[in-house]
Amino acid sequence: MPLRLRIALLGLVASHACCAWLGWELRDGSADLAAVRVQAAQETGRADTALAARQQDHANAQAGVQAESQRLAMQSGRTQQFTILQQDIDTHAKTPGRDRGDADAEFVRIWREANAGRPLPP
Repeated sequence: MPLRLRIALLGLVASHACCAWLGWELRDGSADLAAVRVQAAQETGRADTALAARQQDHANAQAGVQAESQRLAMQSGRTQQFTILQQDIDTHAKTPGRDRGDADAEFVRIWREANAGRPLPP
């Protein structure tokens, strides 16, 4: 083979080798970039999930505080009703001319009103 043909053939082989090498490099770079994008998307997803969980925890805490506040308010109201009931019973028991049976009946009436409201009219 003539020398020029060998040089041209060697140039062609070298050119193909360079193209193949460049192709492999570009493919590796694209794969690396895709892996980085997937990892970033996963981290973003985890961060979003963690944020949603923190927001749900905060909402649950607020609901718990509100429920506890309502429970305490209801308990305070019942305590006040009980105190008023005790005062009414003491007043009734100390009223001259009343016997113990009337005091017990009055206690039951007052207790029912405090816990269930006034009786419905007949």
